[in-house]
Amino acid sequence: MATINQLISILPHSKQSAIHAVDIARKLRLPTSGNQVEARLLIRDAIRNGHTIVSNTSAGYWLSSDKSEIKQYIKSLENRADDTEQRADELKQSWNAANPINQI
Repeated sequence: MATINQLISILPHSKQSAIHAVDIARKLRLPTSGNQVEARLLIRDAIRNGHTIVSNTSAGYWLSSDKSEIKQYIKSLENRADDTEQRADELKQSWNAANPINQI
């Protein structure tokens, strides 16, 4: 099992050198198929443990000490969370409209 220290040792410190999850998984000898769940869980654990890891869909992951980059990433996460919550609400409304006797 890969460790947070191993993850931190392979992450670059700039967006220009960012690394994608599949490459993180490969370097840490984690499963590379699917959505690289183990690599992404390790990244979450590292963030919970105080590491400022940010990402961008096109660039990948990197360690940042730039406040504006971190704020931008936080805003991106908040927007995605809002979109997910809205989609869940809309799905619930659709179900309830079609199933008035068996509502969620």
